[in-house]
Amino acid sequence: MSKRGRILRDTSAGEGLVFVEGKQYAFRLEGMWQSEFAPKANMAVDVDFDEAGRLVALRSVSASGVAGEQAAQALGAAQESAKKFAAEFQAKGLPVLREYAERIGYPVLGALAAVIIGWFFLPAVSADLGFLGKNSVTFWQGLKFLNSGGVAAMGGGSAGFYGLLCIASLAAVLLPQVWRHPRARFGMMAPLTLMLLVLVIAWSKMPDVPAGAEEFAAEMRKAVSLGVGSYLAIVASLFLAWRGFSGGVRSP
Repeated sequence: MSKRGRILRDTSAGEGLVFVEGKQYAFRLEGMWQSEFAPKANMAVDVDFDEAGRLVALRSVSASGVAGEQAAQALGAAQESAKKFAAEFQAKGLPVLREYAERIGYPVLGALAAVIIGWFFLPAVSADLGFLGKNSVTFWQGLKFLNSGGVAAMGGGSAGFYGLLCIASLAAVLLPQVWRHPRARFGMMAPLTLMLLVLVIAWSKMPDVPAGAEEFAAEMRKAVSLGVGSYLAIVASLFLAWRGFSGGVRSP
């Protein structure tokens, strides 16, 4: 019968000592040690016992074997923790989330999710540039463009102050849940307000059309169209604004 143990004392000054399952066993180097290198303190070993429970042989465990066992133990512990967390979340977390969802309202949460998807993941504006191909940007990328004033911002850079307004407008939708005031519901109008503000700012920053280039500018405007992200965000923002305005007006 073989068990896993750990060397407590090597055999440099007499008998060694190995720890196995809460017990200590003495062992000799001659006749018992079955590995190429001498035992050292804290070395992991496999220990063989006879039917009477006497220690008869020891051998070192390779580093890869120890690492594999440690990885397996870590994986097992992680799986157990995940199962425990899932059970606790199902027992405690889901009812809490359901309570908050019902308090906020599933239509409002759905509209907020639609705004987020429309702003961050779907194209807000598309441009068909003919032989140059088609290109599109999301609302969030458009905020980066406004912040830097350069096309290079489409792929990187920061949305700056516009980005802060974007996040704040999303958070404002949930303002009635933390601020018990009739006017708090007007925070649900923030996404629509931001979109209108961005439209006005973008329009004001458009350069004047040079004389004689009116026809070219008209063709460029025809090539630009709203993307599905804009339509989704507009509809969802209008719904949120309506819920906020009607609720704010009815509240005492």
